[in-house]
Amino acid sequence: METVVVATVPTDRFILEETVEQVPDVEFEFLQSAIHSSNSTMPFLWTSTSEPDELDTSLQDDPSTQRVRRLSIDGSRALYEVDWTASAARLIDEFAETDGSVLDVQGMSDHWEFQILFPDRETASETFQAWCDDGISPSLSRIGNLSCPEDNKGGLSPTQHSTITQAFEADYYKVPRGTTLEELSSGFDVSHQAVSERLRRGHSHLVEQMLSETTAGVESRL
Repeated sequence: METVVVATVPTDRFILEETVEQVPDVEFEFLQSAIHSSNSTMPFLWTSTSEPDELDTSLQDDPSTQRVRRLSIDGSRALYEVDWTASAARLIDEFAETDGSVLDVQGMSDHWEFQILFPDRETASETFQAWCDDGISPSLSRIGNLSCPEDNKGGLSPTQHSTITQAFEADYYKVPRGTTLEELSSGFDVSHQAVSERLRRGHSHLVEQMLSETTAGVESRL
């Protein structure tokens, strides 16, 4: 069953970090392309900023880029063709060359967001594991089926549910985080290691539930 994954990666673990530092209000959006070759990885990039000239210089000088050509500009919005360095292309390919379809890629001041459609949850699970094995470990802000409701949270213990809910409400999952494990632990009167363990077990259970082909017969974990 078709599965949509929305994943976020901090800018400092992806590409164009120095450009974002130089032009903090810049926003990026990859132009969708049928090309999936490491020699021409997602070459077209829409940009938006109040400082287009500063952005142009920063893109030219960014360690992620080999060659940058501005194809058009209309006020604060411009279209670029970019030849990425080998290391930047490898990072992009981790997402572009999946067994799914990249629906959207957008970059903001502190993170990049990827929306990817997979043919099934097993493929999504395998891809997520590959990202983790390669050290990318993106945050997953949404995992859901196109054909199924997304309100089935499934089988968390009350403690896990309470801890994850508190973490969410305190913006622990935002980039950058709005709170720390130490701050969360003070609200539960336990150690931050205990909170970390609750979150880890809860996350593991949610991922297992949502990435399995069926949730029938899966037992709740503590």
